[in-house]
Amino acid sequence: MLGSIRKFSKTFMAKIFIAIIALPFILWGMGDIFRSGKQNVLAEINDETISSKEFINYIQKIELSKEQVENFGKSQILENILSNYLSEKIIEIESRKKGIKLTDNGLKNIIISDKSFQRDDKFLRVEYEKFLLKNGYSAPTYEKYIKGLEIKAQLLNFYSGGIKLPDFIIEDFFYKDNHSKKISYLNLSNIYSKKIISEKEIKKFYNENKDLFKEKFISFKYMKLTPEILTKNKNYSEIFYQKIDQLENQILDGKTFDEITLENKKNVQNIEMVNIRKIKTDGNSIQDLNDDLFNKIFTISEKNTPQFINLKNNFYIVEVTNQKNMLLTLEDKNLKDTIKAQIDIMHKITENKKIIDSIKNKKFTKLNMTNMATENNLDIKIDSINGINDDKILSKDMVQKIYNHSENEIFLITDNIFKKNYLVNIEKDIKPNKIGNKDIKKYINKANSDYVSGVYKSYDQFINTKYKIDINEKVLERLKNSF
Repeated sequence: MLGSIRKFSKTFMAKIFIAIIALPFILWGMGDIFRSGKQNVLAEINDETISSKEFINYIQKIELSKEQVENFGKSQILENILSNYLSEKIIEIESRKKGIKLTDNGLKNIIISDKSFQRDDKFLRVEYEKFLLKNGYSAPTYEKYIKGLEIKAQLLNFYSGGIKLPDFIIEDFFYKDNHSKKISYLNLSNIYSKKIISEKEIKKFYNENKDLFKEKFISFKYMKLTPEILTKNKNYSEIFYQKIDQLENQILDGKTFDEITLENKKNVQNIEMVNIRKIKTDGNSIQDLNDDLFNKIFTISEKNTPQFINLKNNFYIVEVTNQKNMLLTLEDKNLKDTIKAQIDIMHKITENKKIIDSIKNKKFTKLNMTNMATENNLDIKIDSINGINDDKILSKDMVQKIYNHSENEIFLITDNIFKKNYLVNIEKDIKPNKIGNKDIKKYINKANSDYVSGVYKSYDQFINTKYKIDINEKVLERLKNSF
């Protein structure tokens, strides 16, 4: 719960559903929701009640586009808004109990200190008003929002502020990042690269996954509109541009491609069945067609309708004559290469899993690693990594994975696309020098941040046990139906 509270406090005015959606309630009415008793209560937090009317007033401050409603669904949006509102209410209740508040003078200082409203380090009222106008806020609404954010920050600081951690915790964080590791490692990619993928494997994969290999193909015809074609002259004259205007008008008037290009048939280019990669069904590619032009043509959805294209002051008339999803064949070299790459990845995943399972079951030792290297005529390399940011031997991502392990551990690491695969054994962890003055502040902040994160998690559990939330499902359902 606290996680959603913190997230909400940061993103409310920028990212969460903010549109005026109370209008449906006003137009269609709420029927018997606003009767007395429990029928007017949408939710209860311990002894505090939240009425339907209160929630609708909250919704009135929200802006939500029609597209967002369609994408998320009315029911889901209302539940999300209610969840965030309940989080807000709990923060409000907790703050009130702790006596946390923000004076008008404190609010003023926050606003006038905002760099967005300053010029030459001086607050400008006109900048503030321009901001409100641009974002559609009234001053009271925005100031209430800022006040809410500050109170939430003070509440969280109430539980986590003023902490002084002991030196050994700070030193432990320093040690984790800066100690050296002597490692031995085997590059498994040198083993996996020896695998030869046969034609039989490629065909088997293709036949088992044919549905994945359908791709859109189009046929089209086009003509580049040059001065030579339209005016029999090489110059871009006024007459040329008049001809261009006439041609555009002919398209708007419904003339066909063939009618418009009748006098210049010989300049029309016809392209049959080609995919987005500019490869035809016979495996040959189109070489002499501008990529930007081709990409524009490929986005045309209407068939047998001439289109005028102006591309960097080059003019074309184009018509897509056919569109269909076709099954690629193994004649397509790109497809074949893609299948080989996929089989290669699957092979690496399978082999990696065997090793990882053996390590987990304590059946894979340093001796197995040595034997694997010998069988494949490879050397096990020995080197040192001097801190978590040392990427001289391996990438930073790999090094960070290594630093999750300790002395005498053997493990397998890989990148996200299984291009790099290593078996690693940590021979020795070597202590760093004592933390210096230049690093002390950094690791105090890092240790505090980790500690505060733990406090928040504990507080989250505390909140969940301290506050009992009851939702009146019938009232919520009526709100959804009226939304």
